[in-house]
Formats: sequence, structure tokens, C-alpha cells
Amino acid sequence: MLIKIKVVKDLMQFDKNLFTVKAGQKLIFELENPDGMQHNMLIIKPGTLQKVGKAADDMLRDPQAAQKNYVPVMPEVLHATKLLNTGDVVTFDFTVPDVTGDYPFLCTFPGHWRGMNGIMRVVK
Repeated sequence: MLIKIKVVKDLMQFDKNLFTVKAGQKLIFELENPDGMQHNMLIIKPGTLQKVGKAADDMLRDPQAAQKNYVPVMPEVLHATKLLNTGDVVTFDFTVPDVTGDYPFLCTFPGHWRGMNGIMRVVK
């Protein structure tokens, strides 16, 4: 199954804020960035949006944060893309977790995650 997500130009939002997939399903994600600034996308464990967002904010004190694509190294992060520049498209394979629930996805470029997030709803 192909899931296409696009950054909404000039709005710091993804064009999807909710999609539903089956537990254990194999997905192909395509993330497109037509916006004028860099963005990434992380898929994280349910209930961890605030924790991962705070860890991303804390990375601003790390001089290597940009080289790390503003992705905090923590077990809550299930998948992360690199930072996409304007016009970039990245495709990646992802196997949906076997546990049902609402898995947040977000951009962790500084200041973006609070408004630039959504839910991958995993169902049986």
C-alpha cells in the first residue's frame, strides 16, 4: 500500500492529519516537500508526541543537530526521514506495528512539531 504525504506549502502542515492502516501491513511512504524550508517526518510510538517533541526542541543545544536531521535518538522513534530540502521527495518502506493504536507522525525541524503532526491509526 502506498501512502503519499505532502508538506502544505507555507503552512507548516502535512496534507494528511489522519490515515488508517492494518496492523502488520507493509507500507511504502512517499513524502514530498514543495515548501521553502526543510522538513522531515518521524513515526513514533503512541502517546509520545510531547516527549519526542520536547527531545527535538532540546536538540537546539546540540551543535550537531542539523547533521542529525533534528531526530532525537530515543526508543520512541520508530522511523525517521532525513531533512528534505525544497522540491525533495523521499520514499521509504515501513512495516506497521502489530499493536493497534494511534501512532503520531511529525516534523521535528525546530519549532515545527506542535502544528506539523498527524496520526497513523493502526487497526486489526
